[in-house]
Amino acid sequence: MSTLDEKVLCVECGKPVSVKLASKRNGLCLRCSANRNPFFVLYSSLIDRVCHAPEGFESLSEAAKLYYALTLFRNEINNGGFHQFFFNSSGSYYDLIENGLGTFDDPQTRELLHRAKEVIFAEMPVPVDMEVRRERMRECAPSNLDELDQRFYSMPDTLTPKLKAFARERGLVSAEPASEQQG
Repeated sequence: MSTLDEKVLCVECGKPVSVKLASKRNGLCLRCSANRNPFFVLYSSLIDRVCHAPEGFESLSEAAKLYYALTLFRNEINNGGFHQFFFNSSGSYYDLIENGLGTFDDPQTRELLHRAKEVIFAEMPVPVDMEVRRERMRECAPSNLDELDQRFYSMPDTLTPKLKAFARERGLVSAEPASEQQG
């Protein structure tokens, strides 16, 4: 067996994990490592509240709403581009995200978001209702957003460190492991 195939057991749950990945995660599998990351835990708890609490998104504090919406935006774009962002429920938060990017002093990302909005919705406001938004999107091929997606992917990630600082400043997270502080 080559060293690339070697496995060790996660020091927390015992699940087999490659030696290479375990060494990057202090002997932990991906799940156990993520569960020790306060930002992952925070976002997971916000998803749970939005999806399962009776009041959903409205049950969150203003700081939590902004953190949730901007993290959701970043994740959607990284996973499937601007088309995915607008197609999914995340597009309902367009106004909050656009304003949040201004608050976070991220003009490049805000400009890309605004240009993507114009490609799909022209001068009309982004519909909050997902079905109305999807109906409008049928007129816009996802490839129309490829250039903006590529520009987003090529930019340095300035949003993640700002989200982490915001979460700390607003008391959404209290501590983070030493390995996170260096990253």
